[in-house]
Amino acid sequence: MISPLPDGFTFLRRSGFHFSLLIVVLISLSGCAGRLNKAVDHYHSGHPQKALQVLNRGDQPGKRNQLLFFLEKGVILHQMGEYQQSTAQLRQAARLIDSFEVVSLSEQAGSLVTSEWLTRYKGEYSERLWVHSYLMMNYLLLGQYDGALVEAKQALERLDRYPEALTDDYFTRALIALCFANLAEDNDAYLVYRKLADDLPGPAPVAAEIVWHAGRLGMVDEVEKYRSFLPRRLPEGESELVLFVANGQIPVKRSGNVFFPPSIRFAFPYYSAGGTPRPGIKILPRRWSSLPLLSTALGDVARDALAARKARIIVKETVRVATKEVIAQSVGNKNDAAAEALVRVALFLLEEPDTRSWRTLPGRLTLVRIPLPAGRHELQVELTYSGLARRKIIDLPEIQLRQGQRVFHAIRF
Repeated sequence: MISPLPDGFTFLRRSGFHFSLLIVVLISLSGCAGRLNKAVDHYHSGHPQKALQVLNRGDQPGKRNQLLFFLEKGVILHQMGEYQQSTAQLRQAARLIDSFEVVSLSEQAGSLVTSEWLTRYKGEYSERLWVHSYLMMNYLLLGQYDGALVEAKQALERLDRYPEALTDDYFTRALIALCFANLAEDNDAYLVYRKLADDLPGPAPVAAEIVWHAGRLGMVDEVEKYRSFLPRRLPEGESELVLFVANGQIPVKRSGNVFFPPSIRFAFPYYSAGGTPRPGIKILPRRWSSLPLLSTALGDVARDALAARKARIIVKETVRVATKEVIAQSVGNKNDAAAEALVRVALFLLEEPDTRSWRTLPGRLTLVRIPLPAGRHELQVELTYSGLARRKIIDLPEIQLRQGQRVFHAIRF
């Protein structure tokens, strides 16, 4: 849950800490945090319109949770098919993330004696990437391919900045390559697909793309190398339907603690265990099931991203705990046991890890590419979970394809 904390609260005063007042404020002010939680609950209950109404109600969000408002609204609007409005929200999120490169020293200093909840939420490395993933999808769905290419290039920069954290996001990396391919940027598309082939368990899901782009670039050896990995049976056609399939819910970020006497508490965030299984996907009525899929379990990538900044978390947490212990001991040195006890209780309660996260994200994103002949198509998508008695059939809108045309469609299970 989002823990409330006042924006801009002054923690240091010449006369000392006003802990009692601080605790009252912490308990009494829920504000933006409550709206976020309520909106997310509506969304996961299958009521995206209600979720959007909650987020739009009341005052503008404070700076601490402003990014989360943009992120949550962006996904909710995407789910509702309002891709233009979703893009507007996510563009604001992207600009805000760029502004976070400038560190607020006063904000960071305040969090050293209180909690990470004092600071603005800046997004995990994975969330900063997924802003561009959703923007790429939105632009492709809107037919704005130049905009999608801009986002693809920015997503590549994020991947290069945090490679150890984001390598397993195969969906986003395939989406980047697709944005290049969509505008005949063959060399860039080939490079992304070639790197994907190295990082995937096997190159089969991208072999056809490597063969295609390597052939256009005159790379005969690459064509021969990857031709053997091509699936034996694929639907035929020079046009294509591309599906963005979202299913499940991303794991929740939770609070972990380590305690040492008399009142030392090390607190750290972690993502809950578990994940969203990869769905089985068939295209009806032709029952194509051997489609090459590129899928990402967002929970796994989120855990990797959090682990990538683990060292920074430990360093800052150690400094914060040491600072609080010095404060408590300085009060005790004045022979005021009651005051020291009050200070220790207040500091103990304030030691709360930042468990904010982008909670409307799905548990898994899968990219499906379906070659089709030109003409009119009425198709259904059958989604199943292996080993589970869950099956859903989704009717796609009628598709009219010209020769060589590529169309995009998003579904959520």
